[in-house]
Amino acid sequence: MRSLLRRLTIAAVAAAPLATASPLGAGIGSAEPLNCVNGQFWDPITNTCQTPRPAQDCGPGQYWNALSNVCRPLGQL
Repeated sequence: MRSLLRRLTIAAVAAAPLATASPLGAGIGSAEPLNCVNGQFWDPITNTCQTPRPAQDCGPGQYWNALSNVCRPLGQL
């Protein structure tokens, strides 16, 4: 009986920090993006509202990269 009580005490002490930190993690992980206006969109990389730019007419062997808003050679990101 004494061994069982010791094991339960050790398990409770080991789980205490986890139990106290769990409620704090929910508030930290639930960030909402800004409310962008006038047709802007939320860009999580720069953490700002961005105005969408129309795709440019890229030259031969290039494509429009919407993430960086530039023409890139085919095969590059």
